[in-house]
Amino acid sequence: MDCKTWSAFVMFISFVFVKGLSLVTGNDNQNLTSIEELRVDAKNTDVFRQLLNQETLIRISLVKNVHTLMKDMVDMKQVITSLQESQKESSSLISDLQTEVASLKEQNKKLNNVIINLKENAGIAKENLTELFEIQRTVDRNMEVKRQTFETNISTVLGDIKTEVRYLSVTLLDLNKHTLDMEKTLPKTMEEKHAKDYERLNESMNNLNADLMATKGRLQATENDLSSFQNNITSSVSQDIDSTINTLKAEVTQSKMDNLKLTSAVSSLEVFRMNVTNNHCDLTKKVGFTAGMPSDSSSWSSGVLVFSKVITNIGGGYNGNTGIFTAPVAGMYQFFVTVVSYSSRYIYLYMVLNGNSMVTAVADSSIQTGTNMLVARLEKDDTVWIKHRTGSGYYSGSIPYTTFSGFLI
Repeated sequence: MDCKTWSAFVMFISFVFVKGLSLVTGNDNQNLTSIEELRVDAKNTDVFRQLLNQETLIRISLVKNVHTLMKDMVDMKQVITSLQESQKESSSLISDLQTEVASLKEQNKKLNNVIINLKENAGIAKENLTELFEIQRTVDRNMEVKRQTFETNISTVLGDIKTEVRYLSVTLLDLNKHTLDMEKTLPKTMEEKHAKDYERLNESMNNLNADLMATKGRLQATENDLSSFQNNITSSVSQDIDSTINTLKAEVTQSKMDNLKLTSAVSSLEVFRMNVTNNHCDLTKKVGFTAGMPSDSSSWSSGVLVFSKVITNIGGGYNGNTGIFTAPVAGMYQFFVTVVSYSSRYIYLYMVLNGNSMVTAVADSSIQTGTNMLVARLEKDDTVWIKHRTGSGYYSGSIPYTTFSGFLI
């Protein structure tokens, strides 16, 4: 049934209800007011009036309902039109959905294949996980065994450490007690040691002075003997030369033929005489030096010890800038070294000849004196110096305690 047919049907029903139905007159629309009805009892008049009022109300209500129904029919017509349009759109959407469903079915087939592959891979992964779990359990068991072994070893080590700590505590207590005792007795011991060191130092200095005096006497005697010997040799050589020259002059007067030869011989003898005189001057030349440290040091611990305060340097063999003695002439030399240790430290020194360590001087405790001597034959330009061996520092002053000396014998 279309909208026009439905509207006609509604109008018809409305007309029937408005025009044909009456609770008082029924289907008859004739005017019932007549003479006979005027005779109706007055009592029925009120009832009739009430019924007429009710019919009027019913008619008004029916008219309102018909108008509402017509309005609803118009709205329904619009809804039906909208539904028809929606049906068309739904048909197109259904076609698209069918196409999409077909595509989804194809994709579903592919997904099913993928799921099958995933299930197979999951089975393989499950087997691998089972193997991994077995390996993990094995590793856990091994780690547990190692942990227990480690804890046992740690317990043993800790026990040993505790024992060592107890022993160390006892040792520290003994050391503390010994330190306290040392603090009580050390000042007195140091004073006694310094007194003894001072006495030994004085004794060493006295002995050294005596040795130096004796050496000086021996050197003086040796020098006197050498000078006398040289004078005798010079006198004897001069006499022999004079005698030879006189003899040659006599022979020259006898033989003029040998004049040139004799003149040459005389010249050679004169040169020899000059050389002997020059050699006599060289033999009487003296070589000797004494150098010291002008101040002490607590940190010197390597290299050549440079005695920068030069007291004596006859012959110029000692270099106060490098600390090295270079022999100006060949001969027998005698060298001395004296070193005093700094405070409570020790010091060891080498006396070196041409790079070779020859003797050692040692000062091995608080303000101790170490000395040594070297007698050696040196050729011209041979070198002697003092080199560090071990320890650190030395004690000295403006009048040196630490010294280095040497001279030609």
